[in-house]
Amino acid sequence: MPVIKIYYDNVSVSKNIKAAWGFSALVKYKGRNILFDAGGNAEVLSANMKKMGSDPKCIEFVVISHKHWDHVDGVSAVLPALPAGRQPSQKVYFLKSFSERLKKRAKASGAKLVEIIKFQKIIPGIYTTGEMGKTIKEQSLIIDTPKGLIIVTGCSHPGIVDIVRHSKKKLKKDIYFVIGGFHLKTLRAEQVRRIINELKELGVKRIAPCHCTGKKAISIFQKEFQNDFIKIGVGSIIGTDEI
Repeated sequence: MPVIKIYYDNVSVSKNIKAAWGFSALVKYKGRNILFDAGGNAEVLSANMKKMGSDPKCIEFVVISHKHWDHVDGVSAVLPALPAGRQPSQKVYFLKSFSERLKKRAKASGAKLVEIIKFQKIIPGIYTTGEMGKTIKEQSLIIDTPKGLIIVTGCSHPGIVDIVRHSKKKLKKDIYFVIGGFHLKTLRAEQVRRIINELKELGVKRIAPCHCTGKKAISIFQKEFQNDFIKIGVGSIIGTDEI
């Protein structure tokens, strides 16, 4: 099972770890290190990684869910500019629809830029959903584990239910755990409960909403999932015992 560290979120689980609006998480699986999103501030991300015992140099892959500042602006903390002639050691996965300005930022670091359109494998056992959504394009991360699929989302602008359904269809496996921002903060309680019912019908066993999900929606998830709800924030380390 993977270990997931939350480096950036607007709620902190430790007074020593700074909370700020945005999201970033490390996925460590089978000895590989993937940073999913980079928060909104490089200094905050860098400081939080250090306090959580992580070295930015350990990051092999960077996957950015979507173009909003609170998910991409901290990326320089893990993609420093390389000296001329030095070969890049990291790959950055941006959606093809990202602006040329964002793509130039990745290229300027010397990292290899991979432009994503469709569902594809990143490394064995880890996939991107590919570009989803009509208005705000977004990708999510899928981890294939012995217990089932784990989905890591940035803001779920395409809809958390659609992301889960798409992931299940692509890999033809059960969904075990979903973690990240669900973008439900403006919804009424009955709308949130309807989404929860749909997720349960899709077979989601465990859940850890954060970031843009909204306090009210998170409290409803906690009530509905009970022991299968995991409370998270910046500073959280979700290991094999938790999931």
